[in-house]
Amino acid sequence: MPDQWDLSRPDERHLAAGEYALGVMSADERARFEALLAVSHELQHDLADWQERLQLFNEQLPPVTPPASVWRAIAERTGVTRWRSLALWRGMAGGFAMLTLAFALLWSVPNADSPEEAAVYVVLDESRTPDWIISASEDGTLRARAVQPHRVGADQSGELWLVSDGTPISLGLLPERGSRLLTPDAGLREELLTADLAVSVEPEGGAPAGKPTGPIIDHGRLTPVRGATLRF
Repeated sequence: MPDQWDLSRPDERHLAAGEYALGVMSADERARFEALLAVSHELQHDLADWQERLQLFNEQLPPVTPPASVWRAIAERTGVTRWRSLALWRGMAGGFAMLTLAFALLWSVPNADSPEEAAVYVVLDESRTPDWIISASEDGTLRARAVQPHRVGADQSGELWLVSDGTPISLGLLPERGSRLLTPDAGLREELLTADLAVSVEPEGGAPAGKPTGPIIDHGRLTPVRGATLRF
């Protein structure tokens, strides 16, 4: 979040609300955001919109028991050592739903099998409900996570495209449920942050001739995650 947030710009206002809802702001940034939140009805609306969409996604997540290493990392980062304290559990109870979501979206303790996400593109429908979340790792590998892709029928597939100089190039099929890794070649990875992305609805199995034939249901760009190191 920049030192002076421009509330007159809907895109910046919406991004700030998303960062706050996901809990990725620093303490100083949260304090400044909450001061703006108290006087801006538009910002209050954007935050409520983010919280509602994240809750819809959170309700679809199966229960996951994090490994012991995750809890140790949390304790080290927060300075908390007495996990059995009743007061502590009461104080942190409200944050566990968001913590579970964070584990599912952007696993907070990196390991060799789970590269850190460096940029994100959320595919939204007309009501701004997420269909998929597309994240790019630091080396340019893409992971597509299905949230609620209701616009794709039983005999159809969602397909992700990179638009390079006006020409759509398929990056792969999007999952009906769960997640799927997409691995663009080196040339396409160099364009991931500068080119437009688009999602189309295609016959089951994808566009038959390698070009989009169905309706384009969303388009946008990958947004770098604050503090990420980009190597693609």
